[in-house]
Order: sequence, then C-alpha cells, then structure tokens
Amino acid sequence: MEFNAKTDLDGQALYARAEAEAKLIFRKDSTRRGRSLEQIIETVLYGHAAELYLIEHHNFKDDPHAYKDVIDTDGNQVEVKVTEGKYYVQHVLARCNDAAKETWRKYPEILYVFIGDKETCDYHLHGIYHYNGEQFCLQTQEDDV
Repeated sequence: MEFNAKTDLDGQALYARAEAEAKLIFRKDSTRRGRSLEQIIETVLYGHAAELYLIEHHNFKDDPHAYKDVIDTDGNQVEVKVTEGKYYVQHVLARCNDAAKETWRKYPEILYVFIGDKETCDYHLHGIYHYNGEQFCLQTQEDDV
C-alpha cells in the first residue's frame, strides 16, 4: 500500500477531518500540551492521511468514537499510526503496547503502521500488527501487502 497524500486523497476531506479532531484536542490543556491549534492540525493531518487513504481506497469506515481511527471491512477497530522512518517503528510499537495494556482505553487489537515522508507526502504501509494480549506482533510486512 503506497500513496501520496497530495495527489491520491481528497484534500478538503482530509483537512476537514483533521481540523475537527484537532479542535477536540485543543480544547483540553492535557491534550493540547502547549501547542497552538495550527500545530495540532499539522500533526493530525500527518496521521489522518493514512486513515483517509484506507477509507477512500480500501473501503474502511471512519470510527465514530472520539479519538478512534478506522474500522476495517470485517468490522474490526483499527489503530493507525504514521511515523517518519523504520528507525522509529519500535518506539511506536512500545507506545501502542503501553496503551493497549490500559484496558480503560479499549485500544484496538489491530495496528497499521505507515511510514510517511513529510516533504514528499509519500506514504507506504510498513506493517500490520495484531495484539496478542501482551504486545503487538507483526502479521503482514510491507513487502507482503
């Protein structure tokens, strides 16, 4: 799965979706963390590009719950993360493992990790992971998709 956020997505839909979540984040000091609304929108746009790609090109659905990502074609909640390079994937996985252990979060058991280039807006799926009750384990790697 590869795409370019500028050429392969509906830019207006991407911005509207990201802005709506950014405003929710901005409303609380704990989630705002000293950032301006514009900074939050920029961060959310980066991650939402992968979510919108799954919605527009792979028939996923937007998860209607606050701060949740997408629902796959089988009806499973999917967490989507985007990072700048392979070198950071282990850190993303560690954060997701910690979040999944906090049962109050109801964290999805399926995780898609994309690598996104902020300069070119090119994205590719790095891997699909499933939570085994202790950690996210690789199910499908980028070369298999």
